[in-house]
Amino acid sequence: MLEILQKQIKEKGLEQVAKELGISKTTVYLVLQGKYKGSVKNIEEKVKKIYGSNGIQCPVLGEISPAQCAEIYRQAEFVGKYVSNPEKLRLYRECRRCKIRA
Repeated sequence: MLEILQKQIKEKGLEQVAKELGISKTTVYLVLQGKYKGSVKNIEEKVKKIYGSNGIQCPVLGEISPAQCAEIYRQAEFVGKYVSNPEKLRLYRECRRCKIRA
């Protein structure tokens, strides 16, 4: 898991990887240094789900990139049910239920 995380950070940078994982930069850094005090099980699962393949399987959009998934999730949290477009509403509802970001 650490190899995958290091590779992604080398390619995208710490800030982008933390955003895609939905955790803080500090947490990612501490996990990499082996100094994270909490359980890394949930972080390992997120890394495997998000970076374990070429993309993330979205139930609405199909395969999307981790960056796209993170951005849609951020929008879904911000906008929530107040969107007027039915397609976006469905996307945001599914996004909020997604187990990858939980």
